[in-house]
Amino acid sequence: MINGVGQTSPTRIGRVKDETVKPLAPTGPVDSPSVPVAAPSLVAALAEAGPPVNSEKIAAIRQAIAAGQYPIDAKAIAAKMIALDLPSSST
Repeated sequence: MINGVGQTSPTRIGRVKDETVKPLAPTGPVDSPSVPVAAPSLVAALAEAGPPVNSEKIAAIRQAIAAGQYPIDAKAIAAKMIALDLPSSST
């Protein structure tokens, strides 16, 4: 809690503000041998390839939607959306 503001009532904030701040010494990058780094060519190849796509499954779902045979359970979708946003009470 702050008791007052201004020169008449120096608070912790006022004391810290008036002290001289010393800059920290610059640090270089940390070498971490325990973290494996992928080769740039592998990273570039994975980025270029894009995410994996199951074309057969997509075609089957599109066909079912077009035929009006794709079941949509709105309650199940809503429950999963809520579960993603709210913390679980069982943990």
